[in-house]
Amino acid sequence: MIQKTEIEEETFFSQDFSKKDLSKKIFSHCQFEKCNFTESSWKNSDLIQCTFIECNISLVKIDDCRLQEVHFINSKILGIDFFKCNPTFFFIKIEDSSLQYCNFSDLKMQRTQFLNSQIKECHFSHTNLKESNFKNSTLTASLFHQCNLTKADFSQSFAYTIDPQTNCIKKAIFSLPEAVGLLRGFNIQLKR
Repeated sequence: MIQKTEIEEETFFSQDFSKKDLSKKIFSHCQFEKCNFTESSWKNSDLIQCTFIECNISLVKIDDCRLQEVHFINSKILGIDFFKCNPTFFFIKIEDSSLQYCNFSDLKMQRTQFLNSQIKECHFSHTNLKESNFKNSTLTASLFHQCNLTKADFSQSFAYTIDPQTNCIKKAIFSLPEAVGLLRGFNIQLKR
């Protein structure tokens, strides 16, 4: 188990942190590969420029955690209330990962990258996603409500439902045929 409070430039491989208390720790420039964090606690911790590769990050308690330049690659991220993080220092990048039942409400996430990912039943409400990139991602049953999606990139993304009446989509990028999903909220019929 990690005894130190401040951990810098360390690599953790295939470690089981499930149900472990990692609260009030500072991880700086660390890499976690094939680690399991299921039901662990990151409360009041700082993760600064850390990378998670092929990790299971499920049901983690993340209250007042600082996620600053944290990169998740090919990881499973399940049931995380990201809105409980410290919003002052919140910048993540998600790539080739599976996100399910996560809540990003009320966060400022400008220029966030959600690349090549499965984003299922995630909640974005009052979220600032200006210039964010969802390229090649599938957004099954994910909710966008009163979000700033200005200049966001949804090209080659699938299964999204975004209501242009309740979200700002100015200069956002969409691809056909999926862009037809923008019309779902208008109660109209489309014919070929």
